[in-house]
Amino acid sequence: MIAIMLKPTILALAIAASPLAQAAKCRNQGKILYTQDQYCPAGYTDITSGSGGSVSTVGKSASVQQQEQQFLAGRAADSQHYEAQIARQQQQEYAAANNQRSLCQSIDGQLRSTEINMRQINAWQEMDRLKQNHKLLRDQQFQLGCHR
Repeated sequence: MIAIMLKPTILALAIAASPLAQAAKCRNQGKILYTQDQYCPAGYTDITSGSGGSVSTVGKSASVQQQEQQFLAGRAADSQHYEAQIARQQQQEYAAANNQRSLCQSIDGQLRSTEINMRQINAWQEMDRLKQNHKLLRDQQFQLGCHR
């Protein structure tokens, strides 16, 4: 199926590649055939326009080529800007993660110190203060997500 569709395209491209070629457009039961000759083979009807079926090709103008180059340069600049923005965002996320990690480590150290003091002190008033401090530190750990 693809080969059938490609043959007319290849033939049309071959005809269009020549600067000026005489061609015929022929039809047979809904099928279209383009030939390099000025006539159609047996069984085909010539449906070429009255001009004789000449085909010519036109290239891009210099202004169109310049516009394309400007567009491509703009796309490249946008791509570089986007990549730089992604890099900055990743650095910020990395710094935030490091900040949280060091804060969690600091709270862990405070917790260990509080727990050591709780084991060593026998005064009830001091023990209540240490328990409250311990509870506050655990709450901070939970809010920061230190144990995820």
